[in-house]
Amino acid sequence: MPSAFHYDETPPSGLDPRRIEALWEVRVTHAAEYIVLPDGRMDLIARFRTRGDDRLVDVELSIVGPSSRWASVSVDAGQRFVGVRFQVGWGGNCLGIDPGSLVDSALHGASVDEILGSDAIRLRQAATVGELHAILRAIAGERALRAPSAPPAALHAVDLLHRSGGRLGMGELASMVGATERSLRRHMDKAVGLSCKTFSSVLRFQRTMRLLARLPPPSLADAAVEGGYSDQAHLTREFRRHGGFTPGQRPPATLVTIPLD
Repeated sequence: MPSAFHYDETPPSGLDPRRIEALWEVRVTHAAEYIVLPDGRMDLIARFRTRGDDRLVDVELSIVGPSSRWASVSVDAGQRFVGVRFQVGWGGNCLGIDPGSLVDSALHGASVDEILGSDAIRLRQAATVGELHAILRAIAGERALRAPSAPPAALHAVDLLHRSGGRLGMGELASMVGATERSLRRHMDKAVGLSCKTFSSVLRFQRTMRLLARLPPPSLADAAVEGGYSDQAHLTREFRRHGGFTPGQRPPATLVTIPLD
């Protein structure tokens, strides 16, 4: 069965890549349930339709919080989405919201207008897809420039966990960033929204999904070892927790960039 949507992603050229990870767009070709896998990031999204002249109709804004589990989104033919994905630890400060208040949830409509203020008005005034892309890029860049930084220990920990695919223990991680485990947990909760343990688990899941997408794929036992799981049963439990499926039944998916080395 063909995919229900087309996904395109572009790097944040001209924007600060330390704070903004990517700009993306989804075009829905037919009605379906779109499965979104967790990655710990935050996104600012505009959902809309277009008329034949490429002018926008039915624009709805959303702020999606950091996720630890899969979500199912109903999409209809002709719907389109454009969004900006913030780097882990930056979404809350760039958007002016506590990431912990949006774990596994999202804001829509008037709630987003209240958070974004005049920026929401700018987005809603876009007449065409091109204008919407340009305004979204401009808003992301402006907010990234004036966003306060998260504690350096938290950002360092995020980078180390990302590079390791979530395979560092809390004690090892705290030692590497020069913080106590207690203070690092507090900083991570505030910056990321997810606990350090949960964020690590999400990264292991994402990384192992990429491992299993290799050709030829490794055995599940080998994937469990390489992914940082205690055994194959642990791997299966975590795939059910984060993706809603087993390693052997995983669907085609768009994955964020989690290094394999």
